[in-house]
Amino acid sequence: MTNSSTRHSAKQRLIDVAAEIVSTQGVQALTLEGVAAAAGVTKGGLIYHFKTKDDLLEAVVKAMLEDWGQRNRAKAILAGNSSGDLLRAMIDDTLDMKPGEKQLMSNLLAAASNYPHLLGPVRDLYDHLYSDFANSGPHNGTALVIAAALDGILMLQLLDFHRFNEHERNAIRLALYTLAKQLT
Repeated sequence: MTNSSTRHSAKQRLIDVAAEIVSTQGVQALTLEGVAAAAGVTKGGLIYHFKTKDDLLEAVVKAMLEDWGQRNRAKAILAGNSSGDLLRAMIDDTLDMKPGEKQLMSNLLAAASNYPHLLGPVRDLYDHLYSDFANSGPHNGTALVIAAALDGILMLQLLDFHRFNEHERNAIRLALYTLAKQLT
């Protein structure tokens, strides 16, 4: 293993440990010392990669967004790579989100008022995603409506305003899939 790949894996380990702490305990429990100890590195080793807690939090957000994007793009490519395929992947991802990922997103959302810089990467993702859907062809309005509906569903879940039961999730999935068929 090269030094570069060792550094990359060490950096990724620190991000993963930080994400686990944020997911299970909240952002307020995240400290550089705690991440270093949980990752089995010195605080100096952590600071080599992340100078501040803010830098580490931003890396957690970027890694979460990158993972989400890669996961949905991979599903879309396997299905044919149309806007409809990407939306169907996003539908499934939103409605079948794992509890740990949902908790991480919820805790990061709650922290956004104290760490507004965390919203920058999220805004960039949404700007790119909605721009792509706006330029996706003759049914671009449908693509935008589906994306916005998914974001609303996700916010309801993250803010714990409503927990969709299996019957509701299936009904939503069917309705959104039907709309997404226009986009293939």
